[in-house]
Amino acid sequence: MFNFAVHRDHYENLYCVVSGEKTFILHPPTDLPYIPYGTYRSAVYKEVVNGDFTVIEDEESSEVPWVAVDPLNPDLGRYPQYAWAQPLTVTVRAGQMLYLPSLWFHHVRQSQACIAINYWYDMEFDMKWAYYKFLEKMFPPQPIDHVDNVEQWNDGKKALSLSN
Repeated sequence: MFNFAVHRDHYENLYCVVSGEKTFILHPPTDLPYIPYGTYRSAVYKEVVNGDFTVIEDEESSEVPWVAVDPLNPDLGRYPQYAWAQPLTVTVRAGQMLYLPSLWFHHVRQSQACIAINYWYDMEFDMKWAYYKFLEKMFPPQPIDHVDNVEQWNDGKKALSLSN
């Protein structure tokens, strides 16, 4: 099983699967307030003896903010705000195409060989960009300390109320 960390791109993406399949967990930009970040050092993968890989951190690099939650097994004790996120799961199979809009958070995994072609093109820096930048200012990516429950997270912090 290959998994890729949750991230977002500043490109529109047309993703076509030729053979095999890939599964995407998608979060719209409006989920930004619920996506927890941690800080991590830059790192690279290094192959070890049996074909596995290990992560080697660059000790001289500065830390960068990165999405901390694993959407396949979210730790809601540590990141209770993630319970309010609205993920979509999509499996793209051979002969199918996914349009992945810019600024959408996504996690990608595959369990078998897959051949895919994608085409990225620049996003328009229009109202969508302005809205996303507004969200970033309101809810700046920052590490969230361990909390035991949602009420503790809300105590003294920014809280959102959602209505369906």
